[in-house]
Amino acid sequence: MSALDRAGARKIDQTGLEDERRAAVHQALTDTQLKLIAASTKVLEERLQADPDLAQRALTAFSRAERQAENVEASLVLAIEDLKNKPSAGAEPADSPDTLDPEFLNRWELYASGATSEVVREKWGRILSSEIREPGTFSLKTLRVIDELDHETAILFQRFCQSRIGQWAPELLLDLDASELSALEQAGLILDAEFGRAVTFSQTIDGHGAKWWALGSDTMGVAVRQDPMPSTITTGPFNLDPLRIMDEKLKMNVSVLSRVGGALAVIIPHNEEEVFRRLAKVISGDVAGAAVMVRRTAEGIMSDDGSENAPPMPADGIVTPG
Repeated sequence: MSALDRAGARKIDQTGLEDERRAAVHQALTDTQLKLIAASTKVLEERLQADPDLAQRALTAFSRAERQAENVEASLVLAIEDLKNKPSAGAEPADSPDTLDPEFLNRWELYASGATSEVVREKWGRILSSEIREPGTFSLKTLRVIDELDHETAILFQRFCQSRIGQWAPELLLDLDASELSALEQAGLILDAEFGRAVTFSQTIDGHGAKWWALGSDTMGVAVRQDPMPSTITTGPFNLDPLRIMDEKLKMNVSVLSRVGGALAVIIPHNEEEVFRRLAKVISGDVAGAAVMVRRTAEGIMSDDGSENAPPMPADGIVTPG
């Protein structure tokens, strides 16, 4: 026991010496840095007095750094406001990291430092708040694409997102022509639509035994009556119309977001319920009630007019374009 006590005391002494050594080295480095800063400041003052042009460049650099810091701070304030106004829904995943990726933060700060307008600051603020809610949403590539996005393309994308349902938008609702969609493709925001993409409705039956086609998410959707069928639905071989019968199934053409577009769409406000309501109206055409917007409530499935006899939505939730 005596030997162990002595050995333990020796280790404690060695630990104490090591801590003292680290503290001394840290203090020495700090003193050296302060002396270097003081010396550099003195040399810089002498050069500035002798060179007015250098003084002007130094002032310009300091002013630029100050503006960049203000831009970052303003974007950060807007991110905090967004987090307060729209807190995360539900519990955080158990594997959610406690801190954000340093690479993301460095790149975000770089781009936010150039946010001179309120609109751009709000954009970067929302990006930061979205990344805090769900880390990994914005890759470095996504941040670069967003930073390089020109104003005209950004406006087009906002228009696209007003008709967004999940990761796609029905062609029936898009008010963008081929050239505008091509601009979004070239910007990397939507997938190439050369071969076309479509979603397929599910078959469902209402409380009266009438057959419907249904498409929707876990909380809302749209149902289309099968008999009589709306005039907006076309049939026939080799049919590529926006809403058509193919292989005895109802299919609807859609434009699909890319990974970058899906991340950017998160920060653009939109009302998905209103999108389903517009979609039902367009599909109905000139026949009222041929398509209805439905929602799932605690009491069950209800149509947009409050009817409790609405056709059920598919249990799978929202479908993926094929």
